[in-house]
Amino acid sequence: MTGLEKITTQIIDDAKANVQKIQAEAEEEASKILASAKEQREKQAADLAAETQAQAQMIAAHAQSGAALKKRQVLLAAKQQIIAQMIQSAKSALLALDDKEYFALIVRMAGKFALPQPGKLILDPNDRARIPQGFEAMLNEAVQAIPGASLSLSEETRPIGGGFILDYAGIEENCSFDALFHASQETLQDKVQELLFQ
Repeated sequence: MTGLEKITTQIIDDAKANVQKIQAEAEEEASKILASAKEQREKQAADLAAETQAQAQMIAAHAQSGAALKKRQVLLAAKQQIIAQMIQSAKSALLALDDKEYFALIVRMAGKFALPQPGKLILDPNDRARIPQGFEAMLNEAVQAIPGASLSLSEETRPIGGGFILDYAGIEENCSFDALFHASQETLQDKVQELLFQ
């Protein structure tokens, strides 16, 4: 099992524990809401004893549907919070990789996103300061299957946090982790939801 798989497994295990805790809290809050709604319904029934049975049933149904809606809203908010935490944990896990794993990931990403033309790879200042020896050769080996593609390491840096920017004569492809996670946000949310809640 690779370091990334261990991190992913740990993140998923932590998230599942958080899911159980938040779901228990949400169910407890929903039970309180249901109990309060029931108490309100009974008080209204006593106050309106003179009104018809149909009206009393309508009030009870309204109170129950309101409580059920509130429960669904609380559970949905809890799920959305867990999903956001999972995605943030995944980004943090990428940034926490050791230098060897981190730059191997950058090389694989460059091989995926490179265009069939010469370009420059721009890094965050912190990443630029810790690049391994032979990094540029690794980049070009990763893009050699793309006809006409070559990458050189730019002297320029950008405060992007993690990942890189590909610069093709002023036309840039933002491959920072933030940009990639943002572009894939809906897909990531769906996958995390599927892993945790189904």
